[in-house]
Amino acid sequence: MPPYNARGEENGAKRNRAVLIGVEHYTGTRNDLPAVATNLRLMREALTDGTTGVMRPEDLVVVPGQGGPSATVSPLRVRAALSSARDGVDGLLVVYFAGHGIVRPDGSDLNLMFTDSRVTRDRHHPFVDTLSWRDDVMPELRNSRADWVVVILDCCFAGNALAAFSPAAGQNFALLTAAEPGVEIPPGDPGTGTEFTAALHRLLTTGEGEPVTFTRIVTGIRRAMAPLKAVDGHPWIPDERRHGDDVVLALAALPEPSQPAPAPAPPLPPSPAGPPSTSPAPSPSSGPPPPADAPQAVAATGRKRRAASVRRALSALVGRMTRTTAVVLAGVVALAGAGAWFLLGPTQGDDCGSPLELRVLTDPDLRPTVKKAADAYLERDDAGCRTVGITVYDAKATDAVEAFRSSSLWQAPPAACPPSGDCLRPQRDVGAQPDIWIPAAGSAWQRATAGGASGTTAAATGTGEPAADVAKSVVDLDRLGPVAYTPMVLGVPDTMRLAQSLQTDDPLNRIVSALQEAQPAEILRPDPEGTEGALLATDALYTASRAGYVSTVETRMAQALPRMPSTARELMCALARSSNNGLEDKAAVLVPEQTLAQFNLSAGKAGRPDCTTEALAHRVAHYPSDVPMLDLPFVRVTWAGADRDADERKAAVEEFHDWLATDPDAQKAFTDDGFRGAGESGPAPPGAGSVLRSEDNATAVREQIPATGPSTDVSASLNDALNRYRGALGPGRVLYLLDNSTSTADKRVWDGTGGAKELVARSMSSLGAKDAYGVWLAAVEEGKPATDHVPFGLRTGDGDGAQKAVTGARTAAFDARIADGLSDALDTLRNGTTDAEQPRLLVLVTDGEDLEAVEEDERKELVAKAAGTPLVRIVTVSLQSGACADGRLGDRLAAASGGRCLDPAADIAVELAAEVAKAGTGDAE
Repeated sequence: MPPYNARGEENGAKRNRAVLIGVEHYTGTRNDLPAVATNLRLMREALTDGTTGVMRPEDLVVVPGQGGPSATVSPLRVRAALSSARDGVDGLLVVYFAGHGIVRPDGSDLNLMFTDSRVTRDRHHPFVDTLSWRDDVMPELRNSRADWVVVILDCCFAGNALAAFSPAAGQNFALLTAAEPGVEIPPGDPGTGTEFTAALHRLLTTGEGEPVTFTRIVTGIRRAMAPLKAVDGHPWIPDERRHGDDVVLALAALPEPSQPAPAPAPPLPPSPAGPPSTSPAPSPSSGPPPPADAPQAVAATGRKRRAASVRRALSALVGRMTRTTAVVLAGVVALAGAGAWFLLGPTQGDDCGSPLELRVLTDPDLRPTVKKAADAYLERDDAGCRTVGITVYDAKATDAVEAFRSSSLWQAPPAACPPSGDCLRPQRDVGAQPDIWIPAAGSAWQRATAGGASGTTAAATGTGEPAADVAKSVVDLDRLGPVAYTPMVLGVPDTMRLAQSLQTDDPLNRIVSALQEAQPAEILRPDPEGTEGALLATDALYTASRAGYVSTVETRMAQALPRMPSTARELMCALARSSNNGLEDKAAVLVPEQTLAQFNLSAGKAGRPDCTTEALAHRVAHYPSDVPMLDLPFVRVTWAGADRDADERKAAVEEFHDWLATDPDAQKAFTDDGFRGAGESGPAPPGAGSVLRSEDNATAVREQIPATGPSTDVSASLNDALNRYRGALGPGRVLYLLDNSTSTADKRVWDGTGGAKELVARSMSSLGAKDAYGVWLAAVEEGKPATDHVPFGLRTGDGDGAQKAVTGARTAAFDARIADGLSDALDTLRNGTTDAEQPRLLVLVTDGEDLEAVEEDERKELVAKAAGTPLVRIVTVSLQSGACADGRLGDRLAAASGGRCLDPAADIAVELAAEVAKAGTGDAE
């Protein structure tokens, strides 16, 4: 198939757009980027060049536009531009970003930074006023109507976006990043722009006799950047992902265009490039305001598309006619337009008022299905005017609960965060005030209403402090009843057979114990902060735990899957695309039954997730008796003071609930996705069209299932599970043991980029204000303890000083006493605290010589001590290849402690920072 050409004759009537975003000025601690202004000019020139450009000047939306270097660029403004482009483009959509990029310590969640962006010490929400590529940008663009989407990222850590590249099935989407994952890039020269964008400009404006496609760009840009180095001397290698064949980004550089210019396209919707509205926020009495894209035109979408099809067909025909014929036909087109208006009727905006807008907040595991049902509700009335519009969005389960517990902060957010950096801001963490809340389970409603007393403040939020100390409640949460059901299950690969009697009626701990006795298995579940189902499963895992079990189970999960997925679907996708087939084959997953059923579907079956692969094992559902059913309660949210349209809003909410719970079309949206419908007294048996009745799930799921879990209030137990989970993740105790023997200098692994000191200092950015840490030097006289170079127990405020102390360390004319240092370090980490759940990490950095010199009897003692309690994970960093081979000391210490052994075969800098992040609470940039 030839590459897609937006300027080709067949696409001449389609709408194209390029959204160019450049952030030059920053108000916080980030340096300004004066090269960005030049970057925007270069991209404008390349895309609209009179000979080679694939865009017209009017197709460009430039943010910040004409504001100059000091212009403010906000995430809201950028998101509005992306949303408008998503809905208004049916040809080629190009999105370009130049500015600062930032990631979490483990390299996940690339965030694009804007003028007022900043970093906090809140590990759950470390970035403020940014846009997450994974959670904001990619989901926005994967819903685009465009034939092709091309995104270009010119920022530090741009390559980290590749891990969250998830186009829709059949979507043509390409992503070009300035560098590989984990790589920072120079800021560029103000006169010539960044090296990456300058090279891109040259490639786009020099076609060399043939069109410049995306694949040609990738080859050319890598060749252009090969002689250059990124920050810290890293090779500068642009990276890419592509879903689709190929796309033309610049026409051939010929004296005359090879084809006539395309017919003028219909005008684009108004550009959002101007500054956002500064009108004051609505008062509480008005109720939640409609979003910027209120669906006035949605009701007439079908009519508009039919009319547009007529216009495009006629415009294409005009392009092939002679001038005389075209003049005649132009009159026909005008008459056809009038006729189409007469036949199709006026649009919603012509005669109809704005519909009442309802906002639906839901659990991340539920959002795709709830949105599908809401869309069906919107389309069920074909009378011409809609009375209700519905917006569906999701938020982390814990964020939603805590926001409702302190709901007044929705209307009056705190002026400033406390020094700890932990700051509850519902508008930021959750979104606009909802009218409806559909959590995954009634337990979320219990936690939000303090055990059932709707509208009152509660004793515990899961953060350890009373909600009443944070803010008061200004909301009533009325539970109207479930709209569907799905049980939580332990999905076991069908190659790991368990007795059929264990499929139902047994607690989770018994099922897991039987599984582990039969064969080694890894128990995985999504982040319990993210979804209510994962939290309920985590509570069951913790309930029967022995001392230290929480730390052990969380450490094993982090070891098996370092980046904890946020939802059940993301967990299954991670296994499907994992290069670690050994993990996929032995991973038992705690997920909703409907997720398991979807991922069991064979290739080509309707409802099979886009991300799955044939490598993903078929899984059998086991139904733990102590994990409550997900009952998808419908909760009406009423805000204090929102009286102006209260009766109309209440009636609309109740009508929507009745439709979801009883209408066959609404129930089909749930049952098609593997949920069990809402019966008169509980979950209805799956019908003939249900995913659960598919032949792929014939032996995997039970048609009849027992009611699972307690019917009592479980909010206290879940709050305790959250506290234990958070305690197991930090703040931590981290002790570095640094081999400073003369051999490290002789082997040139002591100083410089990638050297022992630089690795330790760089990984310390993953430590936070509440973490205790220290650095010992291991090269000392025989019989003496390791040198306390950075005293253990330091809690920074003085992180820069500690890093400078490390980079200033010197080698000593002694051998490194590795065995003694490891033994003393284990004792130090285990003493001085009674918190068995606190993360403890011992990092040994060595050139490998003195590590290999440890005698076998000492090795056995160290391995036995490493396996003791409380758990201390040991990460051995060997700057010599082969030291992590099977049976070597580094490998044995890792196996005994649940740690890691890293050598030059791994990206040590990135992996070590990620390992320290598991115990620390800081952030990497």
